[in-house]
Amino acid sequence: METTNNSKDELSVEVVKNSHVHHILKPNISVIKAKGEINIFSSKKLKDVFSERIDGGDTLLLLDLSEVTHIDSSGLAALISTQARLMKQVKGGLILYSIPSSIMKIFELTRLDKLISMTIDLDAAVDKTLSY
Repeated sequence: METTNNSKDELSVEVVKNSHVHHILKPNISVIKAKGEINIFSSKKLKDVFSERIDGGDTLLLLDLSEVTHIDSSGLAALISTQARLMKQVKGGLILYSIPSSIMKIFELTRLDKLISMTIDLDAAVDKTLSY
């Protein structure tokens, strides 16, 4: 597991290496967990992890949002630009899962739920990778 930050008040982003589905994932898929607030100050950290994984050959990113407490417009922009990059450059995608209801409400209001794949949990996200 790679952790970029452990502070309670800031965003921490980690690439999960030991999930229960890791053994069935293709090598071009990463599971990423975000914890904390995705805002104007922290969205670059998330985007940097995404870029690192894409530059390393990943075409599908599965993002666990279960411990995200807030997301602002810069966080939404990071998700949108990553989705666009994955679709355009590598014919891949971003799949969000375990989304808290307060965050899901933002996705619905901004219609981001129509642009980015979203599922209930990691197992459903893995199932969704089969369509790529």
